[in-house]
Amino acid sequence: MNGMNSMNGMSNIGGMNSMNSMGSISSLLGAGPVQRPLYPAKQAGVSPVSFRDMAAQAQASSAEPVEAPSLETMLKAKYPGIHYHVFDASSGYWRSRTDYPHYLLYQDGDRAKEALEDWQPTGANPFYGSIDGRFTAPKEIHALGNVPPGSKAVVIHPKVQARMEQDSAYAQEIFEKIDAWFAFDKARNEAILPGSTWDMSQAVAIGEDGNICNACSSSGGGEITCSKSGSDQEESWWDLRMARHAAFMKLAVQGEIQRQAQLSSLLSAAAAKSQLAGMINRGELLAVFGDTIAGTPTETVLALTQAQVFGSAGVLPYS
Repeated sequence: MNGMNSMNGMSNIGGMNSMNSMGSISSLLGAGPVQRPLYPAKQAGVSPVSFRDMAAQAQASSAEPVEAPSLETMLKAKYPGIHYHVFDASSGYWRSRTDYPHYLLYQDGDRAKEALEDWQPTGANPFYGSIDGRFTAPKEIHALGNVPPGSKAVVIHPKVQARMEQDSAYAQEIFEKIDAWFAFDKARNEAILPGSTWDMSQAVAIGEDGNICNACSSSGGGEITCSKSGSDQEESWWDLRMARHAAFMKLAVQGEIQRQAQLSSLLSAAAAKSQLAGMINRGELLAVFGDTIAGTPTETVLALTQAQVFGSAGVLPYS
């Protein structure tokens, strides 16, 4: 179709306009067959159809409707490398058990679904915390050390997935909910603990009703290895990380590193608080998140966040 612009003017080429004034048909009778012009004569008030217009009309009539992108496509465009799962992840064990294997969410394939959809605990809930200054946690927590920094994962309930495949507007709604949660959760954590989100991994699950039924985030990266058992001689990733942190702090007290770290943390916290205040004050989160987040009323989640970050009167009401 190259050169269409020049072809649009062909109706004026070669004296075609003069052919429109050839006279009445009766004056041509008996003079042999009438030679028709290559292009139809321009009628009063009617513009000739150009080749470009005809081509556009033909293309429009034959073109198939453009298919709206799926939720998975939209998420992977915004968050390259995100892990997308479809199964029911509404179990309360996600939030209550320290040995729930969240690390499987950050792996592709069916292993997460097979292991987590009907996951049941065995025994007492393992201890998770510090004993005599030494971090103690179950192997499932330590396994998060192998998750690449900044990883993201989503789990979609099968009924929500089926509805989205028939309703692109609903898919867009779920995308906006997940996207808003990732931003809100990161800003909240950074405002409370500056510097904690540079390597934070996030996972969120959408329940049958289309709301967030579970969510979690973890920091720690995976630059070394996962934790070893007590019988192994190698130091665990957690021990190595704590040792590196202690060495860094020893250097920090010398002066410059400490000042730079404090300045960076202050700037990071200020930016996160500003972003968070904007989210809460605009009132959009209530509409985006729906009535509940992981079984807790959305208003309660926002109020607790406001109190933790700003104090009870530190930010304007969101409702």
